Amino acid sequence: MSIYYKYDWDEENKELTVYINPTEAFYEFSVEYASNHEKLSKRKNLLDSARKLASEVLPKGTVVNSYRVKFQQFLIAVLDEKNGATRELLEGPACGSYKVKQNETLKDISQMFSVDENSLRKVNQLDGETIFVGMNIKVPCYLHTVVTSDSLLKIAKRYDISRDSIRRLNNLDTDCLKIGQELKIPKRMQ
Repeated sequence: MSIYYKYDWDEENKELTVYINPTEAFYEFSVEYASNHEKLSKRKNLLDSARKLASEVLPKGTVVNSYRVKFQQFLIAVLDEKNGATRELLEGPACGSYKVKQNETLKDISQMFSVDENSLRKVNQLDGETIFVGMNIKVPCYLHTVVTSDSLLKIAKRYDISRDSIRRLNNLDTDCLKIGQELKIPKRMQ
């Protein structure tokens, strides 16, 4: 049985989005995927499984540039076909932005979003603690697409993060959400 149960093909970008079978236990899967000793083998297994599915469902000779791996509405990884590398979700569109206010430190921002200080340094290419008022700080995050049964409270509980953190990162004035709205959810401290 394949780890993936469905797929979407993006012809323009030559990208295959694959969805992990819902019978997989997401917590166990994500812990396995993120653990240091198995990190490379799990990513390789994801890529190999995606390649196998592509060979079964796409016309022979179709070029695939990358694979997007999702579990329900959660984006887990983007795997590049060229070298099998994984683009970490600390880059690109999976970062929120926060403008530094007077007297705030990197530690304050880290605690405000419950994000690891080292992750903030890495994604913002900072060597030390120096930040300044008005500076835009990238905040590593997950992307979450709002579905019918979602509320800000449910989403906050699901990711073990405060509603206020989600509101700040997405510039929300209220808890009102729209179906299909994409939210940036701060990556919780390790």
